Amino acid sequence: MQQDRVAKLIEWFVRAALRHAEAIEAMQEEVAALQVASLTKYFKALKAEEGAMPRFLLLLEEGNPVIAGMAAVYGLAQAPERCRPVLVKLTEMPGLIGFRAQVALQRWDAGEWQEL
Repeated sequence: MQQDRVAKLIEWFVRAALRHAEAIEAMQEEVAALQVASLTKYFKALKAEEGAMPRFLLLLEEGNPVIAGMAAVYGLAQAPERCRPVLVKLTEMPGLIGFRAQVALQRWDAGEWQEL
């Protein structure tokens, strides 16, 4: 049963990440903020589930940079050795995704990162 719960939480996280990206692109700040709240809720629930983090971190290998990037941002404090390289790679991308990855790395490197 726990594996089903973890799978659902990861699925919901992915959906919220995609909706967040759409809202950011459309400059819909309220919708984006709601998705951040959902992402945070799902991630906290995943952290509370035994053995969920390795499964969550598989999202770092996702071909969709929106999903990989959001997983890297949320997982950074838990697994910086795996998440930071994903963010570094994303900084090479044009547009908001590259910019947001750069800002995340700057905050991390400056010690301003707050664990989610």
